[in-house]
Amino acid sequence: MNDENANCAHDGEEYAQLSLLQLPVEMFLHICSFLDTSTLVHGLRLVCTRFSLILKDADSLWKARIDHIWPNATHSLLRSAKPDKLFWMSSCVAIEKQIALWKQQDSMVKLRKINPQSIRPVLLMHDATACVGATRKILFYSKLPSREECSDEIRDIRGIDSGHYDNICDLTAIDNTIYSCCGDSVKSWMLTNTGLVHQRTYDDIQMLYSRTYVSSCPALFAIGSLFGIYVFDSRSSNKPINKYRPHDTAMTALAMNTEYILSASLDKTVVVWDQRAGRIMKSITIPGERAYPMCVSMRGDNWVCVGDSKAKLHMLDPKNDFELVKSYSTEHTNGITGVCLMHGCLITSSLDGTVRISSLTDPPRPIATL
Repeated sequence: MNDENANCAHDGEEYAQLSLLQLPVEMFLHICSFLDTSTLVHGLRLVCTRFSLILKDADSLWKARIDHIWPNATHSLLRSAKPDKLFWMSSCVAIEKQIALWKQQDSMVKLRKINPQSIRPVLLMHDATACVGATRKILFYSKLPSREECSDEIRDIRGIDSGHYDNICDLTAIDNTIYSCCGDSVKSWMLTNTGLVHQRTYDDIQMLYSRTYVSSCPALFAIGSLFGIYVFDSRSSNKPINKYRPHDTAMTALAMNTEYILSASLDKTVVVWDQRAGRIMKSITIPGERAYPMCVSMRGDNWVCVGDSKAKLHMLDPKNDFELVKSYSTEHTNGITGVCLMHGCLITSSLDGTVRISSLTDPPRPIATL
């Protein structure tokens, strides 16, 4: 009896010494497959050097997770030209985060005191803790409730008369400076803890009450209308540092980064302006009968996505001379008014009254519909 107890105690001692560190890599990865990606990346991977090396080099693990979420889809829209070693890991974290976020539609925040049909441009500021938007000629600012507050409404909305003579068409931001534009001028506003404070008015621009767009990148912003595109340095005077006219018809969208400015128009084209060379680099015609581009989104220097009036998405590749690589039909039933390429998903809005969140795969797969 004593011998049996001694053997049991010895077996228990050996059992107690077993740990994840002693398991074969294949068994360790099998256990990991039952945990969410965020726990693996932000928790288990930081425990020790061995765990970090295994999970860092386990591209097959992260690819398998993505394949499980979106079976039989290729990742041509997901993968950059030269991904680093952490690409698939970070992509998997972003994808799972976005899916979890958009599935929780009951946690979304609603703007109160404002007629939603009158809201045009909206900006999320300070890591999505504040909101700046426009309704007709009024700019409004509000802090967003935190997750801990568990509120589904924004009630503390502060409005200010913009002084524009026409309805505000578009907004953009560089750090804490907001730029509002309409057919009469462009104005800059400083976002403070108490609201918006007017700084400067850019009115030496030919717009003549046409539909106007504004976009920005670090230090620079561009204003576009029927009469041309003006590029400004936010650190210098009111005078544009560049001006050009890419279209003879009304513009429908404007997007920029530090290298290029993309403008879309009713003439069915998207025109690429090379900021460094100071010239028009290329004009891309959107395919489809009576289809014209309505919105443009740029994600780093990897992809450009264009939404058109026939509810199709068109992918341009900046690494390949902005070649039109692929076009996709969507489940929207009317023109696509907005598109946003994010690291973990693709967001589109439409005149059909819906917002659709899709995967960055070939073809895009639906995640949620609002």
